[in-house]
Amino acid sequence: MSCSNSRADMLKQIQCYNFAAYDMLLYLDTHPEDKKAFKMFQELVKKTNSLKCEFEKEYGPLSQFASAMQECFNWLDNPWPWEKEAN
Repeated sequence: MSCSNSRADMLKQIQCYNFAAYDMLLYLDTHPEDKKAFKMFQELVKKTNSLKCEFEKEYGPLSQFASAMQECFNWLDNPWPWEKEAN
């Protein structure tokens, strides 16, 4: 994956890590004793959370619930999902 920090690239990275973490969670449902898989799951969740935090510092909250951690309610200040990023 490229090191570009554009909004779209960061969202794609978040989606990829989040998907991998969820996939690992499903695996752990049937293999709860797999310590290596659990460690990988923890690392994926940590990376996902780190990317989300980085994104929110740069572009604002990803969800309305993330606004609870902001200094003010700024969920409505960001572009709506259907609004395109300016090129």
